[in-house]
Amino acid sequence: MEDSHELSDAAQMQSITPQKKPKSFRKLLSKKLGFKHAERADTSTVRESTGEREPIEDDSDLPAVEEREISALNDKGNDFFGKGEFDAALRMYSEALKLLKNPRITMDMELGSEEEEDVSKGMRRFRTARLLVNIGAVHIRRENYDEAISVLEMSMRSSKLVPVESSYYYRSCEVVADALENTGLVFYKLKNYEESSTRYADALVARRKCIEYLNEKFTKQKGPKSNEVVMKYKQEVSACKLELANTLFYMALLRERQDKIGEAIMRCEESILLQKEIYAQFKSDTSNINLLTTMGRLYCHETVQRYEDALEYFYEVRRMKSQLYGSMHLEVASALNNIAYIYLQLAEFDKCLSISENSIDISSNGDELNKELCVAWTHKADAQERMGCYSDAITSYEKVLHLQTTLGGDNDIKNASIYKKIADIYLASDDVKRAIASLEKAIIVEREALGDESNDLAKSYSKLGECYEMRENYANAVKCHTKALRIFKYMDDKEGAAIEHNKLGGIMKITGDNNKSMEHYMASLWHAREAKLPSTNLIVADTIRNVASFHV
Repeated sequence: MEDSHELSDAAQMQSITPQKKPKSFRKLLSKKLGFKHAERADTSTVRESTGEREPIEDDSDLPAVEEREISALNDKGNDFFGKGEFDAALRMYSEALKLLKNPRITMDMELGSEEEEDVSKGMRRFRTARLLVNIGAVHIRRENYDEAISVLEMSMRSSKLVPVESSYYYRSCEVVADALENTGLVFYKLKNYEESSTRYADALVARRKCIEYLNEKFTKQKGPKSNEVVMKYKQEVSACKLELANTLFYMALLRERQDKIGEAIMRCEESILLQKEIYAQFKSDTSNINLLTTMGRLYCHETVQRYEDALEYFYEVRRMKSQLYGSMHLEVASALNNIAYIYLQLAEFDKCLSISENSIDISSNGDELNKELCVAWTHKADAQERMGCYSDAITSYEKVLHLQTTLGGDNDIKNASIYKKIADIYLASDDVKRAIASLEKAIIVEREALGDESNDLAKSYSKLGECYEMRENYANAVKCHTKALRIFKYMDDKEGAAIEHNKLGGIMKITGDNNKSMEHYMASLWHAREAKLPSTNLIVADTIRNVASFHV
């Protein structure tokens, strides 16, 4: 039976776009941690933003401006950005950049003239870098990727000019991390995953550096520390750890896309541990739904199969979604589908069936058809097939075909896997004729959706050839295996070619064409050797036996 079950689409990777918190991020964090106030709203801006610098005609004639005016413009830009009003956001960021060129900026802190001059330089470089990050983000949203990379690189250069001894150094490190992460996002959107990985890895280093700097600075402070100082330190560290947790999550999604599942799991697990460390109400925070869903999905990967661990996360996601949307919402159905999938893998078919039926009830609650309904019916059919209820399973699979065809048309590629599952049931029931009919339908869909050269199509031709061989229709069997062989060779699939040569050799032997039979068997051995298949491999062992039989 072909094992092509699936997690609900809702559990798949939605986007690696960093949804940076708005300017109230530290206020939100303060609520979670019980803090009364949150400072530095401007430093946790939307990671993506806007505009170009414009020349100022005569700096000497400009009136003095206050630092808080620059912060206010930045914050207004963030508000516009959050609303999707990118032109307005760009104007705010550009106005802030103009103010930064003013030689007379009143600082938020009272300092001596010499010290104020040093701090002013650090402040200008930091705020310039922050605004450039925001400018880059607007370019990302507008898909102006070359401009985005250029501006983000300017931001990093400005940040790195802030000296270590500056009071703005730590905040400039945050900006570097944001710029690196957004640059990684650009390369991700351009499908340059290796370059994207490099930038995200550098962003992780920068995030950890922020935490190390805060810890070192706090430790070096001499004398007793006031409650206000301690609270501010804890708040800043927690904010940095949450930023690190977010970056780790995005890195996990990227590694999953690269099929580096082991590292994806490691990054996702660290993200969860950090967030649990930051606030005790982690499991009550519905904003963590995507993180927990991703963790469960990674545990379900075929190379991992930690289904019991995944089950815990998916049940938590179901609880959160029920709390957030209500128990009959479609989002809850997606969580139930993931749970049903796991029970199917654990061979707990009764539970899979029950949960799938619950999901069907929820997914059918609205007027429109949806993918979750298709997934739920598929899991129900899979469970029925595994339980030996073949007639019920075929009825359910036919329901899936109807739903998927209505949603995606006759040539929806998912229909091919359903046709093949139905064919497997007919084969288990010794109804080869109907199995052939189902496989032929699967091939029509695959050719239309995938073209004439795909691994899935080759496997379907191979299975169809086996069915024709069962009915002793050797001419059609040879045609099917020959088509499969041609595709495998085109795809440079040595193992697939070895299998098809073996099957063709067997058919030629049955029909009495020993010369062609030997040719195919020898070709099978050659491809098996190229594929580095061991002599214990079933196909290799069978081929060797048949070759030996010609010499007896």
